[in-house]
Order: sequence, then structure tokens, then C-alpha cells
Amino acid sequence: MRMSKESQLAVTVLMEVGLHEHKGPVSLAAIQSRHDLSTTRLEQIFSKLRRSHLVESTRGPGGGYCLAMASEKISLADIVEAMEPAEPSTGQAQDFLVNDRLWQQLNQKIQHELQRISLRQLLSAQRAEDAKHSRLALQPMGLRAVRPSRPDMPWWPVPSAISAS
Repeated sequence: MRMSKESQLAVTVLMEVGLHEHKGPVSLAAIQSRHDLSTTRLEQIFSKLRRSHLVESTRGPGGGYCLAMASEKISLADIVEAMEPAEPSTGQAQDFLVNDRLWQQLNQKIQHELQRISLRQLLSAQRAEDAKHSRLALQPMGLRAVRPSRPDMPWWPVPSAISAS
């Protein structure tokens, strides 16, 4: 199990779909404008996500992509599996080297952890982060008027941190 750039992009685009889904299907153009990705790349990603039944598409004006199921039912492991399907087992009993068994066990643990993280958890965390940033942007700056150095200059509000000097 590995988290390639393509898997990371798939998580990103699914978060976009999930965050904006209440407005209807999310278009490729909207995602492309926010993340500076080529249309071809996005089409490849959504094609794999659609084949894995993680998204559904709507054609025509106002069309785009929406989640095929509730966000709590989509795990990070599902997304990674959609982008990088597991290699089929040959069915042959092999003598694994210690190193091979170690990596196999590690991959199983990673798979288990990714299975525990749902898209809904990621969306909730992103919404909380967005709310935190919007609250910070709305906080007053603590402006106060400063007497101009010349009489012909108007009074201007200046942030307290600047005018303290």
C-alpha cells in the first residue's frame, strides 16, 4: 500500500466534491480553477473513482460529480484502492523473506488505519479549519486614529501595532 500523488489528488478532489455537494454536482472546471489541475488529469482521476462507485456523474449544463454514497461510508482505503488497485495474488505458496513479511505486515497496518478514516472525518476537520480561519479574518484589528505630522494631512485609522511606535 502506498499513497501516491494520484491518490492524494483523489482525496483532494473528493473533498472538493464533499465540501461543495450541497450546491449540486461539482464541475471539473470548478475543481480545476481551485487546484490548477489539467482537465485530462481530472478526467482520469474521476474515471477511476466512478469505476469504483465512489462518485456519480451528471451530464449537461449544471452537471458534474457528486458522491455516490454517504461520506461516512467512504474510507481513505477505498480511495487509495480506487487509484491503485492491489496487485492480484498469484495463489502460489511462497517462502517470504523476513523483509517481505515485514513489509506485508506494515502494509496491512496501513490499510487498517486508512480504513478507519472516513471522508466525513476529513470533511469535518476541513470545515472546522475553514471556520477557524474565517473567524480570524473577521476579528477587529484594533484601529485608532493617529494625529498627522503635517496639518494638511487627514487623520487615518492605523492598526494599533503600527501606531504604538
